[in-house]
Amino acid sequence: MDSTSENNIQKKHVSVLLHELVDAIKVYDSRQNIVVDATLWLAGHANKIIQKLNKWDIFIWFDADIRNLKLAKEILDKVNSDNKVKIILINSNFVNLRSELKKHNIEKITWIYYDLGISSVHVDEADRWFSFKQNWPLDMRFDATKWKTAADIVNSYTEGDLRKIFLEYAEEAACSKIAKKIVEKRKVKKFETTFDLIEALEEVNKHPKTKTRVFQALRIEVNNELEHIKSSINDAINLLEKNWIIFVISFHSLEDRIVKQIFKKETRDCICSDIICSCGHKKSLELLTKKPIIPTEAEIKENPRSRSAKARSAKKII
Repeated sequence: MDSTSENNIQKKHVSVLLHELVDAIKVYDSRQNIVVDATLWLAGHANKIIQKLNKWDIFIWFDADIRNLKLAKEILDKVNSDNKVKIILINSNFVNLRSELKKHNIEKITWIYYDLGISSVHVDEADRWFSFKQNWPLDMRFDATKWKTAADIVNSYTEGDLRKIFLEYAEEAACSKIAKKIVEKRKVKKFETTFDLIEALEEVNKHPKTKTRVFQALRIEVNNELEHIKSSINDAINLLEKNWIIFVISFHSLEDRIVKQIFKKETRDCICSDIICSCGHKKSLELLTKKPIIPTEAEIKENPRSRSAKARSAKKII
């Protein structure tokens, strides 16, 4: 990849809450730091973090999209040209956090962060197929090796199942009408492209937000995003060493709710409703953000896509 292409890619994907995340990372000279980037995208956060790390520290990155990893590796190889930090590249979804780290004989980590927003490249480049602004295959997979695409969903799910994902994953008020319209139209012709779906949506509601919400719901369903987030964050908490930190940036209320609920649960000694506790649960976290961190007005002006971002962090205490 030439320098012009690299610069264009970096301009397309602007890392959100970059300074807040990088400033939150504490690097200790007295021990080896093991930092995990659970959602590498194009290495915007990682670029700055690696510069903070000490010689022989380990930086581990996850990305289900092999193309993102290849592009990011070229960027990070320049930052780490002296091989100061040991970098481990893992082409896998972060839901496989525990099993993938075990392959590298890593049982504990000192820092982990998640950037749950999709990369701007996924939206802007035609062969990523995430946006509805151009006519391309109805795909939406982060990992192209997986079988289920957005087209598979709209062509095979029942009307009830479609209604459910549009309601639960997008809080779309017209979910019933949209599901009914999709089932009606696929009897005539299967959905193949983004514009096929847009045509159906516009027969129900032409508002751009409806399109955005429906495509969001499909992307979440295709990639099983919410269950993966829940599973991975719970694993991350178990993998963290005492006094070390988890930092999560989310971009819509469903993601933020999951993070908030997990952190709330893990900051309590009891999670049952019995008068005398019978659950045996012990709190494992100390909340570091009573209210979520949000972008400054200056960041939102520079990068409008950051406006919905919220970050929460917590420290392992046992």
